[in-house]
Amino acid sequence: MYAVQGYDAGQLLAAGLEAVKGDVSKKAAMIKAMETAKIDSPRGPFTLSKAHNPVQDMYLRKVVGKENKVQGVAWKALADPARGCKM
Repeated sequence: MYAVQGYDAGQLLAAGLEAVKGDVSKKAAMIKAMETAKIDSPRGPFTLSKAHNPVQDMYLRKVVGKENKVQGVAWKALADPARGCKM
């Protein structure tokens, strides 16, 4: 789980850096690019919410013996409402 989060963070940073061609002084443009990025993650594709949390599908899985299989999507495009966030 933690490895995937690091991988996703790297993809977000790469999207931001690519948008500003490595010029990190362009903070607003870098943040905008990260906010609008569509990330293809091992946990499934996701985007960011207004509170900068992942908006992603939650999958229903079933483990039988040694196999872990996706049964379907339990919740499509789940987004944290960030009610306590003061942005």
